[in-house]
Amino acid sequence: MSMKELLALHNRVADKPAGPKTFATRAKLVARIKQVAADKNLDLASFGQPKKPKATAQHAEPKAEATETPEATEKKPQGKGIGALARAILMDPAGHPHALIAEMVNVQIKGAAATAKSVRWYANDMRKKGVEVPPRQKHHPADMDEEQSAEALRTVRVVEPAPSDG
Repeated sequence: MSMKELLALHNRVADKPAGPKTFATRAKLVARIKQVAADKNLDLASFGQPKKPKATAQHAEPKAEATETPEATEKKPQGKGIGALARAILMDPAGHPHALIAEMVNVQIKGAAATAKSVRWYANDMRKKGVEVPPRQKHHPADMDEEQSAEALRTVRVVEPAPSDG
C-alpha cells in the first residue's frame, strides 16, 4: 500500500485522524496502525493491510545479489581524466606555468575546459595532501612581453667557454 493509502487506513481505524506529516516513515505508520488494531481487536486483513511493509522485503534481496556478483562491485571510470593529467604534468620538473598546463590538458582531452585557476587548485590540493610539487615558472618564455623578458634575462650569467685541449 502507498503511504497515502496507509494514512487513509489509519484514519479509518484510529480515534484521532492524522495528517500527511504526522509520521516520518512508512514503518512508523504501519506500526501505529498495528498498535491501534491490536488495541481495538480489529482484523487488518479485512482492510487489506499487508503483514509486512513491501519496502522492507524488496530492499533485503538486491543487497544480497549485489554483494554476490563481482561485476556490481567494480567501479566505473569517473570523469575524463583531466585532474589526473593535470597532476601528472604538474609533477614535471620543468615547472610549466599553470596556464600552459591548462592548455596542454585541453589539447589532449576532448571536451576539457581546464583553466590556469583549476590547475592551481590541483597543485594546492596536492600540497595539502603532502605531495611536494615542483616550483612553477612565472611565465612561459613565449608569453613574456619585452619587459618580462628583460627581467628574466637579468638573472642569466654568461659563462666563459672552457679552453679546448686541442
